[in-house]
Amino acid sequence: MRKVINNIKYSVAALCTLVCMSSCEDFLSIVPLNDIVLENFWENEAEVNTVVTSCYSGIADGNFLKQAMMWGELRSDNVTKGLINDKVIYVNHIQLPEMLEGNILPTHDIADWSSFYNVINRCNTVLHYAPDVLDRDPDFVESEWLAMEAEMLTLRALCYFYLVRSFRDVPLVLEPTIDDSKPFMVPAAHPDTVLNQLVADLRKAEHNALKEYPLSSDPDDISYTKGRITQQAVWSLLADIYLWMGKYTECVEYCEKVIEAKIEEAEEERMIYEGNYPLLANVKASSSTSNKHQAYNEIFGTGNSFESIFEVQIDYPYDLKERGDLLRAYYGAADVDMGAYSASAFIGDGATEGNVIFAKTDIRPYELFDVDDVNVYSIRKYISSMITDDGSASKILQRFTNWIFYRLTDVMLMEAEALVERNDTLQNDLRKAFDITNAVYRRSNLSAEDKDSLAFTTYGSQDKMREFVLLERQRELMFEGKRWFDLVRKARRDGTNGPMLDLAKRKYNKPDAVKSKWIKPDMLYLPIHENELKVNTLLKQNPEYETDETISTSK
Repeated sequence: MRKVINNIKYSVAALCTLVCMSSCEDFLSIVPLNDIVLENFWENEAEVNTVVTSCYSGIADGNFLKQAMMWGELRSDNVTKGLINDKVIYVNHIQLPEMLEGNILPTHDIADWSSFYNVINRCNTVLHYAPDVLDRDPDFVESEWLAMEAEMLTLRALCYFYLVRSFRDVPLVLEPTIDDSKPFMVPAAHPDTVLNQLVADLRKAEHNALKEYPLSSDPDDISYTKGRITQQAVWSLLADIYLWMGKYTECVEYCEKVIEAKIEEAEEERMIYEGNYPLLANVKASSSTSNKHQAYNEIFGTGNSFESIFEVQIDYPYDLKERGDLLRAYYGAADVDMGAYSASAFIGDGATEGNVIFAKTDIRPYELFDVDDVNVYSIRKYISSMITDDGSASKILQRFTNWIFYRLTDVMLMEAEALVERNDTLQNDLRKAFDITNAVYRRSNLSAEDKDSLAFTTYGSQDKMREFVLLERQRELMFEGKRWFDLVRKARRDGTNGPMLDLAKRKYNKPDAVKSKWIKPDMLYLPIHENELKVNTLLKQNPEYETDETISTSK
């Protein structure tokens, strides 16, 4: 992806002028595409590529990643208030403590969806104008366009999937905003309408998405494939959407496609691994080339690991002044030991001796947070470039860290969850779900003692397996923007917020007060930002966030 990222880095300012995608205010104040510029712009494949790269730059933007992180983690039981002061960049330190306490308002930054609709509009622009370039540029062939189309459909679907999970009812816009002669008014669509559109788009994209991209001039640089939409990325997103929709057989089908493709990759690379799944290995004894945290070091330290499916490429010092270092702001930094978030105390307390989250044999607490702090646990994941055998960590000083959207263990645990919910005894779904989840668990639990091994009989019921899979997803994917969505998926399945809130409330000082406030189904979703209601009168506020002012504004 180096070539693509370099194009993004050095042309994004000019590109935004050319395609006039949006201001940084809000989606519905998008500056429309200029007709004259468009007529002069879409002439050849190179110009199409320029706008395609802008879609990736939109995802790499700090505002986009900030929202993806906040929507997936802030309300979950994983994180609580860390260090919030003037040194912490890219954080509204006035709002954040309130939001971390569950007090979310339509005026808060967390309700701003503009960065996602910005990317959606860029994708729509490519999908609308690029096909005409086939007739203008003889070197631009249909197969190349179909691969690009698959990328645009998938990036757009990724954006919408975040929006549906976070807001539920959202405007479904499939055409670019190009006409400024009349106001932009789009009502919110039912989430099923949006999700069905995403499935249709992705089922189309899977046939044309590339399996991998050609390497750059550096034969060891695989970022070109890890940082762009591939067939595996399409399958992973489809599996995730099907899981959210409760279509468990379809979810299993697409998870299997990803896993089988990874097994083929492992065979091609002659990778040595234990068991049925090609997971990067941790080892029990350190050596000159590996240690028991080797998987973490490759996935989050080096980046673009074998297990990676899609991760946005962020290189130092691109756009430092404009975007800042998002992960250091929220999770930690070299000059500030703790970021705006810290791990919740109940997760960190006694983790290395065993607690409600981690067994005493689990090495992941050392990878996730600073276990030496007393009741204050600064986050290590993404921040530490290497964890050594003794559990000490080094800070990332010279580069930004890629943000991972999908990786192999995430997909494996999606399949395990779908198998548990399908629970087909003829196919022995619970047994397979246990085997998958246990494979992820065993990678990070290195004890050789038989008594430390997990047994299927302990998790032989559907309810026990549900608990096991949800807990393993929390352990494995902590701080990766997944937890809140996992909890909401549970509430949707249960038909009540109560059980999921019993988990989410554990980080609060007054948990019952929080639970009573968040018990209504609508409270699982965010309010629409007040700026959006002012611009688009067809939008209706989430009922649980309505005030006299928002009601009058939306009329």
